[in-house]
Amino acid sequence: MSYSDRRLEVTEAAWRVIIREGLDRTSMRAIAQELGSSTGVVTHYFRDKDELMLFALERVFENLFEDMKTSATGRHGIERLEQMIFAVLPLEASGVPGWKVWVAFLGYAIGREKLVREHQKRYEFLCQIICQELADLQAAKLIRDDIDLTLEANALIALVDGIGTGVVINPQQFKADQQRYLVRRHIKSLLATSNSSISVKR
Repeated sequence: MSYSDRRLEVTEAAWRVIIREGLDRTSMRAIAQELGSSTGVVTHYFRDKDELMLFALERVFENLFEDMKTSATGRHGIERLEQMIFAVLPLEASGVPGWKVWVAFLGYAIGREKLVREHQKRYEFLCQIICQELADLQAAKLIRDDIDLTLEANALIALVDGIGTGVVINPQQFKADQQRYLVRRHIKSLLATSNSSISVKR
């Protein structure tokens, strides 16, 4: 197994411990136990917990962006934006563990300026992606030309964050059809007048 593959294996073990125990109880020793190896094996690939957490955070974002890219393939217009947003929501039970890891990372970043900056960079990148989608929709006259694209991109991100966090705390809070409904309701508020009659499916 290559060095990079082994680092990913360590990261996946860290995710399992985080989901099961919480990030505050996720130690290098606990990750080593999850791997069935010694702590020395883990520290061979990552100097300390912060370095491992930063690498794990990067993998979370890579997976998120890949899901968004895949969902957008072959789609156009409003449907493309909807599917990109849906791709990162916990619509299925299989999507909840990833959200548990993400919420745990947010809490862990508090008081750790380097991790906070990394979160900020990734949120900014996500905002840029959604801003571009909104700009394309605006150019196509599908959404209003008087909206603040950055504000609306951040509003969509905040909506997704709220839904995802809510599902982590209470899995029954938002069913899949309700998650889609909330996203579509927000997007409908952005539509150009000629498109405002589009129904919000639930």
